Amino acid sequence: MALTVREALTIAEPLRRAKVVAGKDGLDNVIRSVNVMEVPNILDWVHPGELLVTTLYPLRDNAAAVETLVPRLAEKGLAGLAVTPDSYIGELPPCMLDAADERRFPLIELPPRVSFIDIIQPLTSRILNLQANELRQSEATLRQFVDLVLGGGSYSDIAHVIAQVVGRPVTIVDRFRRVLGSGVVAGKAHEHAEFLEKDATGDVYLGANYAPVPRDVLPGGSTRRLVVPTSAGPLVHLSRAIRVSSLDLGEIIVWGELAPPLHSAEMVALEHGATVIALKMMETRSLSQVEQQFQNEILEGLLSERAAARDSARQLAAGMGTQLEPPFWVVVVTPDLPSGTLLAAAERVRQSGIDSSLHLARRYVRIAHPDASFWRHGSRLVVFLPQGGEHAPRAGKTLIDELHQVCLRIEQQNAPHTVSVGISGLTQDLADFRHAYQCAVQSIEVGKVIHKRATSVVARYEDLGLFRFISRTDLPGGVGRFCEDVLGPLLERDRALGSQLVETLRVYLAENRNLGRAARALGIHYNTMRYRLSRIREVVGAALDDPNQRLALEVALQLYPLVAGTGAA
Repeated sequence: MALTVREALTIAEPLRRAKVVAGKDGLDNVIRSVNVMEVPNILDWVHPGELLVTTLYPLRDNAAAVETLVPRLAEKGLAGLAVTPDSYIGELPPCMLDAADERRFPLIELPPRVSFIDIIQPLTSRILNLQANELRQSEATLRQFVDLVLGGGSYSDIAHVIAQVVGRPVTIVDRFRRVLGSGVVAGKAHEHAEFLEKDATGDVYLGANYAPVPRDVLPGGSTRRLVVPTSAGPLVHLSRAIRVSSLDLGEIIVWGELAPPLHSAEMVALEHGATVIALKMMETRSLSQVEQQFQNEILEGLLSERAAARDSARQLAAGMGTQLEPPFWVVVVTPDLPSGTLLAAAERVRQSGIDSSLHLARRYVRIAHPDASFWRHGSRLVVFLPQGGEHAPRAGKTLIDELHQVCLRIEQQNAPHTVSVGISGLTQDLADFRHAYQCAVQSIEVGKVIHKRATSVVARYEDLGLFRFISRTDLPGGVGRFCEDVLGPLLERDRALGSQLVETLRVYLAENRNLGRAARALGIHYNTMRYRLSRIREVVGAALDDPNQRLALEVALQLYPLVAGTGAA
């Protein structure tokens, strides 16, 4: 609770006899302190929220300063101005009254011969009492929250306390928009229910239809007023950030409008609520880090070439309730980083966005495949997909389509932080986990070049064909030199003349050396095809008629797009 100008008029005896001559729409302005105008340059000494009391003696001979006084005080954020005009200026000029009405700035005319101490003392006493009450209330609220947490209270318990104070439903969400807890108020509509979606795993999230638009930021900068459309019309609500240092952990959402300025009890509930929620989140985070260490040991063991380490990983996983039974696929989800970006740099600059995308990937894969196991490996998400079980992942195109949908949803919900996915072949022995992981990573690296896309690529190792035998690190070296040796003269001719001999040769061999089909595939006349083929024979000689040389040409033509994609050719 705060002292308003309206209440102050009922407390101090001189104010009870005073008259509000202008600015009555501002009577609910909050008074934080009382000041007396003793100098002409009072603007250098005032503070927001002050009630300024004056005889206007310092400005008695400066009519221009009197005219601009109200606008300048209102601009400074003062609560109001109380004046005894009879003493030195006779009556308040109309310009002051108009300015006060226009700015909703209370202008109070005091009775003659008023002692300012009779105003300052009771108002200051009331302000100090209110501040003391706020401190006691703040301490009691904080103690209530701390007792809740120490007693094992849940996020919903905390949300319930906040909801009772603010009188609106409350939802606590983490930085991934997962609902941690909710508090309701009897008799209040749950308009926000349409924004909540429950997935197959039982977790509740804010749905994609929750896309609020910021309206303003409340004093302090941590609470925003937002508006979002609902089936019943626009819903104005508040969002209080939950933050530790520069780390955003989540937010408290108050579903409904709270009349500004916020009541002190409401501010205290949100402030202390955010603090204890942050403590609880950091506690959970610490426990998760301990569990993550065990998970890291499992993954490191599976990636080890030592049988003892793999056996230890399998036992540790079993102890944590995870059965790693073959046959299985290894799926690797990796963020789409710009070419040449160092992973460590990316983690520093874009970690929040990357984490959100990998969390979404884990969420959507787990919905389709509850038997899957997950690990974080740097900025990659590694997934163990067992073939057996009630929720066995489907092989072939179905699995690829599912993962394409995962990439698409992430692209829609968390752009520009997209991901790509690599899928190993079906693996029959846990001892081959390391090889399966490498195949999945290779699928992403080579798949991006094959598909000529840098984002949201899904590539399966079995579909790489000839490209299984190379990795992207091989392209600038031996593979690039091989392509240059075999195709070099044709490439030089194309570069010099702007011809398309390399592409023509690729299509000609792909069509099993059928001139008619090759011409149709290229969209050119049959005679043009014959002419181009004669130019090709001039360059490659008898290579088209020799099986071994023709095989070298076909291999080079398959590899060259990858080499060109790396800039090595």
